[in-house]
Amino acid sequence: MIETLALTNDVLQAAIVIFGVAVVLYNLRHVRRDRVTRAFAALISFVVIVYLTELMASRTTITVSGEPWLRLGWVGIALVPAAQYHLSDALLVTTGSISRRRRLFVRVCYLTGIAFVGLVLGSDLVVGGLLNTLHAPHLQAGPLFPLFALYFWVVTVVSIYHVERARRRCVTTTTRRRMGMILAAFWAAPLAVFPYLQISGNSQFSSNVLFWLVLILGNVVVSVMFAFLTYYLAYFGAVSPDRVVRVRLFKYMARVPLAATIVLLVYVVVGRTSSLLGLPADTAQAFAIVATVMLVEWAIHAYKRPLERLLALNSDPEVRRIQQLSDRLLTTRDMQQFLESVLTTTCEYLRTPTAFVAAITPDGPRLEVVVGSLGRPEDLESRSWWELTNTTPAGGNGNGDEPVSALQTIDTFVIWEEYWIRSLYNRQRDAVVGIMGIKARAPQPDFDLDEQVVFERLTRQTANALEDRILQQEVFAAVEGLLPQITALQERRSAATYSGDTLLTAPLDDEAHAALLEDPNFPAMVRDALSHYWGGPKLTESPLMRLKVVQEAMADHEGNPARAMRAILERAIERQKPEGERSMTTTEWILYNILELKFVQGQRVRDVARRLAMSESDLYRKQRVAIENVAQTISTMEREAAQPLPPAGGPLPAEEAPTSTPGQV
Repeated sequence: MIETLALTNDVLQAAIVIFGVAVVLYNLRHVRRDRVTRAFAALISFVVIVYLTELMASRTTITVSGEPWLRLGWVGIALVPAAQYHLSDALLVTTGSISRRRRLFVRVCYLTGIAFVGLVLGSDLVVGGLLNTLHAPHLQAGPLFPLFALYFWVVTVVSIYHVERARRRCVTTTTRRRMGMILAAFWAAPLAVFPYLQISGNSQFSSNVLFWLVLILGNVVVSVMFAFLTYYLAYFGAVSPDRVVRVRLFKYMARVPLAATIVLLVYVVVGRTSSLLGLPADTAQAFAIVATVMLVEWAIHAYKRPLERLLALNSDPEVRRIQQLSDRLLTTRDMQQFLESVLTTTCEYLRTPTAFVAAITPDGPRLEVVVGSLGRPEDLESRSWWELTNTTPAGGNGNGDEPVSALQTIDTFVIWEEYWIRSLYNRQRDAVVGIMGIKARAPQPDFDLDEQVVFERLTRQTANALEDRILQQEVFAAVEGLLPQITALQERRSAATYSGDTLLTAPLDDEAHAALLEDPNFPAMVRDALSHYWGGPKLTESPLMRLKVVQEAMADHEGNPARAMRAILERAIERQKPEGERSMTTTEWILYNILELKFVQGQRVRDVARRLAMSESDLYRKQRVAIENVAQTISTMEREAAQPLPPAGGPLPAEEAPTSTPGQV
């Protein structure tokens, strides 16, 4: 019985370690930019250290091997109070309560914890020698252990008081409820890591069933509290809406720590019961682990949607519609596959070797799909769509004049070289969206009634596909234009959740511009946008879209954010251009040449280095300088755009104010 309970406790501790490491990894991407996430990651890391070292100490085969593990675990025990106070201070700062005194005390707590760690690792003042009780080895209490216990619980109580203050300062009912759950779960870390066994004088407790039941129950309660703490702290520092954070967290937990914990349970159970199967333990465990991984991944994939509905993930009607749109999205490849099927059917039914579809664009026909051999497709793309769809019938204009075009119109077809071309209209039949051509099998169209019916159906489906693609592109352009505003609104919503009175009354443009321009990653943002100069997510989703100078440029580019962003980059690059005649080798032209050749023309690094007569390593160094210059230029442009205009009739700037001479009125 004792063996089973001890094993159960070890498995539970291992599960806590797995989930703790997974939580730290999940939060790593937000650690640098958010204080709450950084403090929480530190707290979880110290708790993981404690549980891992205790697990290792209980599993050591040599008695003396447990003491180094237990002393190492004090790295976590001694630093948990500091991390807790750090987290409580970060939560208060989130609500708008900033205190230099608290920030200084955070450093004092970390230094105090490090001092206790040094005493544990280098002396017996805090803890003494090893007591190797069955399945629960621990260190004896030293003379300074009461001092540490006093420090531990005083800092813990003060931290919890700070969280209570943060709860009272919350603005909305939702955030106040969240902070209340965080307050309740804040006891998890001190209850989990405090070394209770150091103050126990009974060396026979490990043979008591009640002790193990209490220990297991305590670990279960601590696990639940940490789960709530992880869930509610995941919303801090997240710009995404709450539903996105919730979905992302649950999916991650199901695929990483939950799957790993299930595998661990199977490993332990199979190792204990492999003799019943008549197989060696390692063989049975290997097969069981492989089968478990496959079944867990299959279950997550197969029951993802039902679980999302059960847990109320993505339950909003708008989200479901977006998901349906994503599932039914007509990509360029999808449309080409559909058109290829239509053209193949056309060729087979009409007994013609070649057919093609071209979309009508402002620049002329653009060839989409060809079945068979078209010959010279550039001839088609060089033709104006007006020529192919609006020509005078053969025989002239009826007044004896020569035909205005070499193309002939017969019924609804245009005869172009060896092809019959049909114009494709939208559903309202008020605009041409494309053309469909088939290779002529006779001097003029000779369809019978059945062929005419089938061909009309095929052309209608083709026209509908082209029109749907146009509508979809318009939707994408509209959404792309809204993305910078939506991103700014989500960032403001997230920041104002806990301190709305300060942020909601602050000037939006001044605050956003100052934060963006002073961001140390601003040159990296410019570099990313330049790398996708002619289109791509690093351009269309760039934080630079929030700049006022870009928003103003959108008015000159029909509301297209990508073109506006490209125009600002081009303007900034042009400001790097020296005066005089361009040279590829002189020093003053190097930076401009790198920007123009590498990003605007899109040439490869090797080709640019060859044209500029420099090594690739030297090119990269100068490219970094050039990008920093562009970033500085954009920053200057933004500050110029953000300056308010003088009021009508108001005083002019000093350098523009007219001067007066004596005697003038």
